[in-house]
Amino acid sequence: MAGAPVGTVCAYAGQVTRSTQGKNTIWSGTACGANAAAPVGAAAAAPAPVILIEALGWMLCDGRFLGVAQYPELYKVLGAIYGQGTDASGQTTFRIPDYRGLFLRGTDDGAGMDLDDRVAPQGQGSGAGVGSLQCDALQSHTHDYKAVQLTTPANQGQAAAASSTEVPTSGPQGCRVSSRETRPKNIAVNYIIKYRD
Repeated sequence: MAGAPVGTVCAYAGQVTRSTQGKNTIWSGTACGANAAAPVGAAAAAPAPVILIEALGWMLCDGRFLGVAQYPELYKVLGAIYGQGTDASGQTTFRIPDYRGLFLRGTDDGAGMDLDDRVAPQGQGSGAGVGSLQCDALQSHTHDYKAVQLTTPANQGQAAAASSTEVPTSGPQGCRVSSRETRPKNIAVNYIIKYRD
């Protein structure tokens, strides 16, 4: 993506070497925390290592801490939105976003479309805007279906009578797959962020 400004995030359809960051722990103290011990399914072979991506000015959005002095352009864009710290040598660091296993959604910015609480980008307290996380949810709902109720045959007249009524039901009616999460059909990609021009 030539000419993209520093801080641009895009989906990269190529394989990259698996991140060394391990499990996402940013939101571990919230209901949104990661719960899978390891990725499900085998990863495809990685023809393009992370080093190649980084040589082009992009890096995987995997939540790592970077030195402010080494990545000044990206720090100007992100600042401490996702967290800040100090490395072993005493240098100030900042965290890049960790988008592994997540869907991205446009910020509400006052539009009134985002109705539920969000967790701040650093994983503690509530927050809104870029970098905030919203837990998965399923709006409460029911489905009506026609239930046929047979009555006991009468001694005279009709042999049996039948009636139907609307009966509400809830739960996973109509679901194709049993799962631990609610999600739309999706395709996995690597989210990468531009860190330099």
